[in-house]
Amino acid sequence: MIQRRFNRTSGQLALLILRLGLGVDLAMHGLVRIPKLTKFADKLVGDFATTLLPAVLVRGYALALPFVELAIGVLLLVGGRFLVWGGLLGGLTMTSLIFGSALREEWSAVSIQLIHVLAFYLLLREAENRKPSQGF
Repeated sequence: MIQRRFNRTSGQLALLILRLGLGVDLAMHGLVRIPKLTKFADKLVGDFATTLLPAVLVRGYALALPFVELAIGVLLLVGGRFLVWGGLLGGLTMTSLIFGSALREEWSAVSIQLIHVLAFYLLLREAENRKPSQGF
């Protein structure tokens, strides 16, 4: 009985740490980019100039991305019923970033983004396994 209670608490703490880490990571990505949004978008358009993506599409994505990242971070930090939405949106966003990084052949960025995908996978799996009364 004691061991079972400890494992459940460890699972709760693991979910909390993963949720907070990913939440702060994504929220800060968005927060630091929003004040320099035009500069960020201009840089991304330049970075993707040699790819098949049209500049108008890259600019639209770049202008939306910081707000999406901030929203994902907030969803994860709030947790509760918003946790699954944050995890799903986070995984989908990382998938889109992997697509862009692969177009530019930035394999080191793809590796980092894949680690984020794995973290979102673990977050969603742990969120699925917890009971609503368990918290975090």
